[in-house]
Amino acid sequence: MRTAVRGARGQSATASATEPAIVFDRVGVTYGRGRGAGAALVDFNLRVARGETVALLGPSGSGKSTALKALAGFVRPSAGAVRLDGRDVTDLPPAKRGIGVVVQSYALFPHMRVAENVAFGLRAHRVPRAQIAGRVSDALAMVGMSAYGTRLPGELSGGQQQRVAIARALAIRPKVLLLDEPLAALDAQLRRSMITELQQLRAALPDTAMLYVTHDQSEALALADRIAVMRDARLVDVDTTENLWKRPPSSFTAEFLGGANLLPCTVTRVIGTSALVTVGGVPVTAYAPQPVVARTDWESQAGVLLCLRPHAVTLTSPGERGALPARIVASVWRGASTRVTITLPGLPQTPIDVDVAGHDERPVGTEVGIRFPERGAVLVPGPGAVS
Repeated sequence: MRTAVRGARGQSATASATEPAIVFDRVGVTYGRGRGAGAALVDFNLRVARGETVALLGPSGSGKSTALKALAGFVRPSAGAVRLDGRDVTDLPPAKRGIGVVVQSYALFPHMRVAENVAFGLRAHRVPRAQIAGRVSDALAMVGMSAYGTRLPGELSGGQQQRVAIARALAIRPKVLLLDEPLAALDAQLRRSMITELQQLRAALPDTAMLYVTHDQSEALALADRIAVMRDARLVDVDTTENLWKRPPSSFTAEFLGGANLLPCTVTRVIGTSALVTVGGVPVTAYAPQPVVARTDWESQAGVLLCLRPHAVTLTSPGERGALPARIVASVWRGASTRVTITLPGLPQTPIDVDVAGHDERPVGTEVGIRFPERGAVLVPGPGAVS
């Protein structure tokens, strides 16, 4: 039984200009029954505006693909409502929602040529036959595949097949486009190329709302206006990409989005948004976001953490003025940079990752100096703390 009460299913509604293109209203999805039931999505709330791209970001099993399937109509919510342009579509079948969907496996029909694959959705939506050829041509042109209409999917590369899958989704001219891990099956070079092409596609579809499911933070940062971070079937944080990167509201988001260092610290003084903290007995200045809950402050919270991105920390020569003494405990060369892991004397059990440009050849055990950024360190509530 549903826990939310809704109006008649599938009834048309005239959406106002401010009506979100996508609304998840306390959506829950449960698989199985009785003692074997498991929650795949819990009390999920999210709104996506027309022309906005929102990335659902999280580890495997976090609920992001389940949310997309609930929107597409592939799974039926056990609670809550899904609305498109103000219309409740919770119980509508997928074909009647008018949504374009692109999945990781491409899902192209191997016996159909490219143009036939793109036309398939148009025929399913009963588009007049006289319009189909033009719509197919437009969709293939949008993804740069006009010259491949007569080929079979097996004659295409992985990146080309993904373009065809996107063209098929766009051919129906959807107001909402869903992309479920669309680049996961591609190699690194193709992924980079496709990210650029998806950025161009966004610019070409200014009125289309996109929901992009991924576990890859670089894709989310490159393509999304906002990121919704998910964990254990729940929405953890949602904000603009810049805000989540610069001022993550939780320790999970700080670590998952960018692999931030989270150092235990003591807040000694806060003036406005500037905080003085001690880390391993050393004073450090940090940005202090305004607490969400009234009558709380950083000084009164336990378990506050200092968030530092690896690229913002600087290694220096040992003993350099203003630098803290540290020791290298690990080093991994990554081509364009080296991930050096150090520890401070005051925090021997808390390794700190530092990204150094180029090939850093200093061996493990080397004594170095470390500088924290004057700007870039930010306070994050630890587990159990109130933000």
